[in-house]
Amino acid sequence: MKMFGTDGIRGKWGEAPLDVSTLRGLGAALREFFGDGPIFFVRDTRESGPEMVESLAAGLGGEVIDLGVLPTPALSAILADGKGVGGLAITASHNPWQDNGVKVLLSSGRKPSVEQEARIEGEGSSSTWNWGATLRIRQVSTGLEDYLRILQDEVRGFWLHDYKIAVDCANGAAYQSAPQILERLGAKVHAINVEPDGKNINLNCGAVHPEHLAKVVVEQGCDLGICLDGDADRCVLIDRNGRILDGDAILWLLRSSQGVVGTVMSNAALERRLEEEGIPFVRAGVGDRQVADVLRTKRWGLGGEPSGHILVPGGFPSGDGMLTALKCLQHSQDITADLADWQPDPSTLVNVRVATKPPLEEVPGLAKAQEQAILDGGTRVLLRYSGTEPKLRVLVEGKDQASADRLANSLADFVVAAIARL
Repeated sequence: MKMFGTDGIRGKWGEAPLDVSTLRGLGAALREFFGDGPIFFVRDTRESGPEMVESLAAGLGGEVIDLGVLPTPALSAILADGKGVGGLAITASHNPWQDNGVKVLLSSGRKPSVEQEARIEGEGSSSTWNWGATLRIRQVSTGLEDYLRILQDEVRGFWLHDYKIAVDCANGAAYQSAPQILERLGAKVHAINVEPDGKNINLNCGAVHPEHLAKVVVEQGCDLGICLDGDADRCVLIDRNGRILDGDAILWLLRSSQGVVGTVMSNAALERRLEEEGIPFVRAGVGDRQVADVLRTKRWGLGGEPSGHILVPGGFPSGDGMLTALKCLQHSQDITADLADWQPDPSTLVNVRVATKPPLEEVPGLAKAQEQAILDGGTRVLLRYSGTEPKLRVLVEGKDQASADRLANSLADFVVAAIARL
């Protein structure tokens, strides 16, 4: 069974690959992969999280340490701090509450390679749950404090005494940690969506719906807004005027003369403006793992995605939404002013559900439809399937917003109908 997508394993609790027996088999395969030693768990606030931890832990056997509700990057940071042989984050990130998933992290805090994921899947297909396995599961309450300490160390000597900051925690994994780190650094904090009930994670809030925090920032007279997603690895900023600043804007703000890694989804304006300043720019595939791979190859420090997955120089092995926000505040005394002249090219991203995912190059007429979109005013067209959801993403950049909207929706309608006819 193919389990891993762009960012771990996703699905619905109780259905393969997230049913009890498959998770126990996966746990056995992961123990074989990681070897002996403590394996750490964190989870977001979905109601299925505790049962998934139990199912995986039963298959793992050995020493399992449950850190409870914490952001995925907190696990990355704790592992990189020298603890454990590996870790599992139980989360479906920005997906709705009905979904859940598993993100695997190595002892280094990094995500496994595609080859390593294939090895885990291969072992999982032949693994059986050992009812006699000795399981020592410990629940540890110090994970939050460890994470806050590591975050504070990353911006040592930096304070936010003069700032009023709004933060939208998406009723997710950072509902405790995000307000607390801002308060520790001296900010006056207005936190919203910090009352998770197991079913309200990402519900009309957080990084996937930043327009709500934008209103709060203006109404409350805040200096900045920080939007996180369900597992808090994404960051979208709101300036004091209520302007939404995505990952491309953050990369432009933090730009390094060494070079910047974006993805195929990055706006053309980012590439153009970096080139105007003589800063090298490279596009990776979608997913912060692919960004991280290119950064290691190039030996650069800064990269990320428009969605707000950002890897900062000297930061954690995986992107951390709060660390990204803190690095932006540390870098700029006035983010609103420093990004006043940032203007992405007009673009529209349309996400449509598809029943199947045939290779796009085999969809009849699609290549011609894309060529026509360019002739009709599009400047860049990109189609790709989501690696975690049954969706097709259609991105069109155009000479103006109306053209981008029209062409993206038209192209999305065309390809959905073409796929349905196959």
